[in-house]
Amino acid sequence: MSATTPTGVDAARASAVRLQAVVTTWSITGLVLFGAAWALGLQASWWQRLFLAVPVTVLAWLDTRGIDAVVEMRVSLTRALSDLNWAQIPLAVAGGAWLLGLMADAGQRFAVGAVIAVVAALYHFAPHAAAPAGGAG
Repeated sequence: MSATTPTGVDAARASAVRLQAVVTTWSITGLVLFGAAWALGLQASWWQRLFLAVPVTVLAWLDTRGIDAVVEMRVSLTRALSDLNWAQIPLAVAGGAWLLGLMADAGQRFAVGAVIAVVAALYHFAPHAAAPAGGAG
C-alpha cells in the first residue's frame, strides 16, 4: 500500500469527518436562516416551518451523495458561516426558537439583540489571554 492510499481505518475516519462537516454545516446554515426569520418577526405555522426545513435536508442528503455543485455550495456556506463569526451562534439559537414556534414581539427581539451586542462587546474587549511568560524584566 502506498503512502497516499488511505488504510481502511483512515478512510473510515475521513468518511466520519466528512459526514460531520455535512451535518453541521447544513444544520447551522438552516438555523441561521431561520434565525433571520425570527429576527425579522416572520410568522409561520408548524407545517410551513417544517416545509421550509425540507430544502436544507435535501441539500444535505445530496451533499452526502457527492453531488459536486452541492459540495461546492457547502464549502462556500462554511466560509460564509465563518465570516459571521460569533453572530452565527445567537442567530442559530433564534432559528431554533423560530422552528419551535417561539416568537417574540418587536420590542423583545430588539432587547435580545441589544443584550447580544453588549455581551459581544464585553467579550471583544475582555482580556482573555494570559500574560506572556517571562515577565516584564
